[in-house]
Amino acid sequence: FMKERILITGYSGSLAKEVMKLLKNKYELFFLTTNQSKVDKKNIFFWDPNTNKIDKECLKKCQHIIHLSGYSILKRWSKKNKKIMYQSRVEAAKMIFEKCKEFSLKPKTFISASAMGIYPENVEGEILEESVVGSSWLSKMAIDWENAAENFKKIKCRVVIMRISLLMDRNSGILKYNIMSTKLGLAGIIGSSSQIINWIHINDAARFIVQALKNKKYIGTYNLATDNPLTQKQFIQIIKNNIFKYAIVIKMPFQFIKLLAGERSTILKFGKKKLNVERLLKLDFKYKYSSFQDIFSKANQ
Repeated sequence: FMKERILITGYSGSLAKEVMKLLKNKYELFFLTTNQSKVDKKNIFFWDPNTNKIDKECLKKCQHIIHLSGYSILKRWSKKNKKIMYQSRVEAAKMIFEKCKEFSLKPKTFISASAMGIYPENVEGEILEESVVGSSWLSKMAIDWENAAENFKKIKCRVVIMRISLLMDRNSGILKYNIMSTKLGLAGIIGSSSQIINWIHINDAARFIVQALKNKKYIGTYNLATDNPLTQKQFIQIIKNNIFKYAIVIKMPFQFIKLLAGERSTILKFGKKKLNVERLLKLDFKYKYSSFQDIFSKANQ
């Protein structure tokens, strides 16, 4: 029995690592990395979306592609970094598509990350996948990213796009920093404490990818979040209750963050929008971490 081959981009990212854990025994996994020191010629291959370089060996006999690469948007938004952020997402997907066409490869599935940053930051209320998209730099990048993924339909490939909300994981991203500062006795609220945080646990995001590989009903675009969004106040309160309940809450005006982080501060402007996840729930997707408290209760999974 031949295992199906999957190519995963973004080898170093925390979501790719989580996906790898869930798939490693069921599929033959290949990875693309821009970090030359990680290449092993067996199943980790080098690519460089900036110079259109890719080792075509990794694409051969490949049934599924999971595109998770993307230079971290938490890095400084300098002109140079923005270019890398864009290329590692958009140009990377375009390049894989061009190579598939060039070598007449027809993968069955193309699963791509995208971001809830595609929606305008100042809208309120329920946001559906059909809702209006934004015009900020982040929104425009996400639109191009999704269009690059949609290309794969031209080669009869099933395309699944994930508009990922804030990925929660105790060991990476925003939650890791909040836990660290709470341990030190400080918990920070940025702007209004009633801002809404749409989130999903990294393990649930990875499990969505696994289901999308197996189940052909997964098709098109999905808001990837739990059905339990939080206000910023609840987010901080739950962290305090679980980590250090005497931590002092400091309120920071958004303008102050903007001074420090510039345009990049928009990532922390959560607003009052709530991602509607009906499409996801209709597929019978079950969350392992449906409430934020679960992350602390189920920590020793």
